[in-house]
Amino acid sequence: MKIVIAGGGDVGVKIAEKLIYENHDVTILEKDPQLIRTLQSKLDAMIISGDATNINTLLETNILSADSFIAVTNSDGDNLIACSLVKKCCKNNISITCKIDNYYQYFNEKYISPNDFGIETIIKPLEITVAKIMDLINNPNIFEIMNYADNMAQLVGVKVKRDFKHKGIPISEISIKDNIFSKVRLVAIQREGKVIVPNGQDIIYPKDKLYLVGKTNIVKDIVKKYFFTPMNLKNIIIVGGTKHAIELSKTLNKSGKNITIIEEDKFRCKKLSFLLDNVIIMNGSATDSHLMDEVSIENSCVISMSNNDEYNILSAFTAKKYGASKTMCMVKNSSIVNLINNLDPIDTVISPHALTIGDILKYTRKTDLFSVSPFTEIDAETIGINITQNSPILNIPIKDINFPKRSIIGVIIRENNVIIPTGDDIIKMGDKVIVFLLPEAIYEVEKMFAAPKFGGRR
Repeated sequence: MKIVIAGGGDVGVKIAEKLIYENHDVTILEKDPQLIRTLQSKLDAMIISGDATNINTLLETNILSADSFIAVTNSDGDNLIACSLVKKCCKNNISITCKIDNYYQYFNEKYISPNDFGIETIIKPLEITVAKIMDLINNPNIFEIMNYADNMAQLVGVKVKRDFKHKGIPISEISIKDNIFSKVRLVAIQREGKVIVPNGQDIIYPKDKLYLVGKTNIVKDIVKKYFFTPMNLKNIIIVGGTKHAIELSKTLNKSGKNITIIEEDKFRCKKLSFLLDNVIIMNGSATDSHLMDEVSIENSCVISMSNNDEYNILSAFTAKKYGASKTMCMVKNSSIVNLINNLDPIDTVISPHALTIGDILKYTRKTDLFSVSPFTEIDAETIGINITQNSPILNIPIKDINFPKRSIIGVIIRENNVIIPTGDDIIKMGDKVIVFLLPEAIYEVEKMFAAPKFGGRR
């Protein structure tokens, strides 16, 4: 599959790395000379120097023969113009995906929509990130959450506590003593930075991070029974008065939470006071001990979401020191995620870039996908596959399928039922299948489940 990406920033690079790994033919269009040099030394891709809003530069990328165009520059306006030009050039022969950070600045349901620009898929990082954080606030005992098929199924990440009654026991023995893993599927164990796709001989230890998937209400029951810590997150303290903080505050206001924003810049504080109702605005640093003494931080959820990753990390550490019940830390530099995901003071790491990349990738894969969800803390993802009549594994018992290593079927969604599959179950046309997989398994899993929906090099 030939894919052209406009924008060689962090999001564009990560998308390109994944697509190159999957053996796609990738071209990146970037105008920043320094970024271009970095891209040329880092990626096995064609790098074109130029502006994505210039039709002649776009034609240099051989856009007319491309299967997909992805606009992820740092400018919403440039993304919109580029996508509109590509649509005019390529007519209906190309998939177009456009990242828009400030959606409502450009679109209004009554007057103008993405269709007016010829754009079929809009990615809204701000909304995706706020929705993720709200899910985590509403489910305080988990550090990861993914929802599928209108919330019929759910995957959560939970930490194993010292008093977990099944610690130190092989999973196969746990299954004999307790029916926990017949109700949900354990798809992965994260231990000291490593990822294990478990089998019956694997053992669960305290401090492990488990990834469980199943029917949403059953997953919630399992979390409450085995991984529950009482928390009252009535008070939400947000560090940094960013656009993410503004949107999150507006959403939280509807849920009746007590909201405080800590912002270092006085001018920004005045602007926040004008924009937000029922929100306490405090001027100062979230790492300042004197200010932290003034904030009712005990039994609070502290969400660090400034534009400075290092400040976010330090403020999360400070919040935990002063008694915060839960800390969330937003990071934009994906390279530091692995350095902080096992730090006890940080309960949850939020990566807007990872969320954005997942939303984009489902439109570039060869199978018919309804979901691609990369994890923030581990190099893995879940994909939701719509099973069509072209799937080569229809009506075959799962035990007879040579399923790729480093991957596992989580659940099968069939009509209104969520099935934790056994070896005797079969996959039927119309099913939705959630698969957990590591990067090296992507190609084999795609080949197994469905015929290609695009042409390409494979």
